[in-house]
Amino acid sequence: MIAIPVDSVSTDVKSSKLFGNVKMFAIYKPKEDTFFFILNKESGNGIKTAKMLKKWNIKCVVYSYMGNGPFSELNKDKIDVYYIGKEPMELSQIIKSLTDERFVKVTKSNADTYLDSGTATQNCECGCA
Repeated sequence: MIAIPVDSVSTDVKSSKLFGNVKMFAIYKPKEDTFFFILNKESGNGIKTAKMLKKWNIKCVVYSYMGNGPFSELNKDKIDVYYIGKEPMELSQIIKSLTDERFVKVTKSNADTYLDSGTATQNCECGCA
């Protein structure tokens, strides 16, 4: 299953720029080609958000802004992380682009290039450090 951060429950919603502070996630089930939505009960803490996604058996996460703490947690749990760029995208466009391998898979070796917490200071502010 694929987790996409979003701000509302709608299949025509665009992705949120946030990860750890997002209100909810659209979860895509590839075998059924369907979405469902889950609340981010850990909103405000990227590491706890990442741990919550593991409990949902998520295999892949996309993001625009994410700090090192959540990335490290996802990486530790063997959840694939893809950078989709800074601008929100439609859910269907994200799924098509993932299928066509158009996004950058973020790894330990390229994380410094693609991780950005999205804060004014460019530093994580969730208290994970």
